[in-house]
Amino acid sequence: MSKFYFPGAIGLSQPIGNTKLDLDMQAGLMINTALEFRPIEGNALFYRFNYDAITNHYKEVYLNSPTNVNSGKLSSSIFSLGVGYRHKAGAIKLFGLLQPGIGINSYDRVNFNTGAITVDQVSRRHLSLKLSAGAEYYLAEHFALTIEPSYFYLAPRGNYRLLNPQSINLSIGFTTTLF
Repeated sequence: MSKFYFPGAIGLSQPIGNTKLDLDMQAGLMINTALEFRPIEGNALFYRFNYDAITNHYKEVYLNSPTNVNSGKLSSSIFSLGVGYRHKAGAIKLFGLLQPGIGINSYDRVNFNTGAITVDQVSRRHLSLKLSAGAEYYLAEHFALTIEPSYFYLAPRGNYRLLNPQSINLSIGFTTTLF
């Protein structure tokens, strides 16, 4: 079981790529959990499945957006699976990681019906790509503190514009084995 690691982190996510639009997308909170398989210890390839949960608040949506709520919350769940390489550099280990996956955006949409107004939760799925680099500082043989900058790209889908097509992120956390 010492080949399976369980990274966990919390961080900030800053959406980028909407600078030409009238959209005020604020930096959001990111929570990251993962399962990592390291077939060989030391300088070697590894495999990781990630779940990233990101919450951003926005103001002023634009035409052809997936929501008609002018001030709201965008929740994103991103599932990704990929391969990386880890290299020991003195007291720390450095790593790089490329992970394709799927991103699910969820937001409110207001519907005006005769005599009633309803608020629905709308979800959209997009292909995603996560590119990460990071450093681990080991406090024990199988327990390390981590820092991980990353970049997300969500591919366009449909005839609407994404509120968060790209983001840069920074998270801090830990990684450990069960035994």
